[in-house]
Amino acid sequence: MTTEERAKFWEAVESGENPLLSVLHNLVEKWGLPAIIMALGDIGNVLSEDAETAPLSPNQRGLIMGACAQVCALSDQMHAEMEHLSISENG
Repeated sequence: MTTEERAKFWEAVESGENPLLSVLHNLVEKWGLPAIIMALGDIGNVLSEDAETAPLSPNQRGLIMGACAQVCALSDQMHAEMEHLSISENG
């Protein structure tokens, strides 16, 4: 990331120009990225079930299901890594 790109990122976060980015950044600062990833996995599980019956085009359904699958896979990996860290720190 260039210095200019980094400055634009922080400007968008701090100014609220990109509300989603600002909110996500604040959540990551408060809870940590691993917790956010694991929570997104929970949301992805529910959303993928909802997408199966939602009135979506095949392309929309595929996009949502694919995104959910990737987020859930990352969440599963994060759960496993956090469990491993917990065991190795306590064992």
